[in-house]
Amino acid sequence: MMSIAPLQNEAAWTTENAAALDALQKGRYAEAATAFSKAVQIAEKFGADDERLGESLNGLAEAYRLQENFAGAGSVYRRILSIRWSSDSNKGDAAVADLVDRFADVVSLAYFKGSQFAEALKKFQEALNRTPPSEALYLAMSNILVKAELTAEAADVMQRAVRAFPSSRRLRYKEAEMHRDSGRMRKALETFQAASQMKAPAGMPAERDRLQLSFIYQRMGGINTDLTQFDDAIAAYKKSLDISPENADARIALGDLYLRRGQQSESLAEYRRVLAMHPDSALPHYRIADANLQMGNFPEATAAAARAVKIDPNLRKAHYVNGMALVRMGRAGEGEKELQEYRKQEADAQAELNNQRDVSVSNRGASAFVLNGQAENAIALFRKSIESHSGAASLRLNLGIALNILGRPREAAATLQNLLDSGITDDFLVYRSLAHVYEILKDEKASQKYGALYVRKVDAALEEELR
Repeated sequence: MMSIAPLQNEAAWTTENAAALDALQKGRYAEAATAFSKAVQIAEKFGADDERLGESLNGLAEAYRLQENFAGAGSVYRRILSIRWSSDSNKGDAAVADLVDRFADVVSLAYFKGSQFAEALKKFQEALNRTPPSEALYLAMSNILVKAELTAEAADVMQRAVRAFPSSRRLRYKEAEMHRDSGRMRKALETFQAASQMKAPAGMPAERDRLQLSFIYQRMGGINTDLTQFDDAIAAYKKSLDISPENADARIALGDLYLRRGQQSESLAEYRRVLAMHPDSALPHYRIADANLQMGNFPEATAAAARAVKIDPNLRKAHYVNGMALVRMGRAGEGEKELQEYRKQEADAQAELNNQRDVSVSNRGASAFVLNGQAENAIALFRKSIESHSGAASLRLNLGIALNILGRPREAAATLQNLLDSGITDDFLVYRSLAHVYEILKDEKASQKYGALYVRKVDAALEEELR
């Protein structure tokens, strides 16, 4: 009898789930929701991390969404989130979704480090103390915190992660990257070295293990290069390539280091190996051109550079190499044309960089006005900056958050809604902020709608960080 029951459950689940899918496809959403609910009840017997439960939960959430039952959809999305991002010790614990909420609140206030930020951070840290996240959630949260320039908060999350998963190689790798990005190069090197000695987790495919180790040694080579420890850098790059000979980035980096040391023939040999593996890539053609330019082989340089720009017309350094080689061959007119294209692309790149800096400065300046109680100055600066940078989603998002902080929720809702309607972004922070604002405005249906969509968006954003 015990062997028959699981088969009966599986058959029952298959029947209910198929009926639910059929109803969903035919637009009978209430019927689909009922059938998916039955399928979920059956699938729960298979375990919280069983794929069949996930399939039925996703179907149920979609049926609720299409019915515009956002309270129901939000509840199911939160359950899916909790199952996906919980650790093995608390699989499916609803507190995991609450932890992600506390995390999102911290990120949303990244530019507004006042009392609200301090309170949000405290609640996030308390949630971390209560609720053990999975290794993957630790990684994804730290990545997003780094992008939000919350480096101290990211470091705290990473320290917690390493304590929770001391044998995780990918956590050590991420920790090393954070040390490197903050300028602690020797600490980064030490941490990469520790990661290189760790075993792969059980179940990792041998090929993935090999690629991961190769990448770690590649990073060690880069840091040793930055520290001008060239012999150690070459040894690390060679180790990377011994593990994975097809690691093109490591081979290019080794060639670059040879070129930097004046070993042009060795550098060309590495670049040509990459070209043999990736003949349609512009990068090895450009590197071969650059090496030949430095060696005085101008015909070879211009031929390789021309191939590079044919593959990628926006590889501006290839235009420069081609121009210089042509000029030195006495073809000044052709060379000057290439150099003009290089200067144009350089100017465009610098203009884009300047725009990004302007947006960052405006965000920081306006948020400082908010924190200092200068409401009108803050709003005026945000709006002026938005006029100059209409495509900058962060300015509009932060204006909406600022208006909410300043007690102007209707204006906040309009600003955030216009941001979504513009199609510039569908960042999970916009949905989270809208859910908050509509809750303040006592618009329950809108709050439930954006709250549900926020959960789906933050789940996707966390997943994206692991790719």
